[in-house]
Amino acid sequence: MCLVHIRAVVVLGILLLLASAQRTVAQRQRHRDPCRLLTDAEVRAVQGQTPAQKIPSEQPAGAFRFTQCFYRTQELSSSVSVALGVPLTEDKRSGPRDYWRAQFKRGEREEREESDEKKNEPRRVAGLGDEAFWVGDPVTGALYVLRGEVFLRVSVGGPPAQAEKIKRAKALALYALKRLDMGGLPNRSR
Repeated sequence: MCLVHIRAVVVLGILLLLASAQRTVAQRQRHRDPCRLLTDAEVRAVQGQTPAQKIPSEQPAGAFRFTQCFYRTQELSSSVSVALGVPLTEDKRSGPRDYWRAQFKRGEREEREESDEKKNEPRRVAGLGDEAFWVGDPVTGALYVLRGEVFLRVSVGGPPAQAEKIKRAKALALYALKRLDMGGLPNRSR
């Protein structure tokens, strides 16, 4: 084979690798779009209403990317919010997992007043991701699920009973986790 043909094959191979890598990144980003983690049918099955609108947003989060989708139903009180905390870079040593440790690991959280601590103490929820916690009071709250280096937050409207909200948030989180492409991130348990 002549030198020109060898170079052409090498260049073609590099271009194919780059195209594949870009497609993989695009697929990973699409699966990390919180507006694609739940179907209308899944929201309807859990909340009793189909989303009339999906409203995406992104909030600054410092060391990680925090994207959110508000699944707005006709009756606003039955709406759902799904958010993702994902690393900004491939360096997975900081970001969402650090945030998780600060929020949910007792020894690493800042000291709070005892009354606030008891009222808002995270409640462990079994059977989801690496770890999961419900945070809230009887009126409002959210389910946080850590899986690898990404965390998911699900908040549901509806009946005021906290146990029912946790049940609904857990059902929606299970749907979302099935679609959440971890992009080869390790699934570490802590």
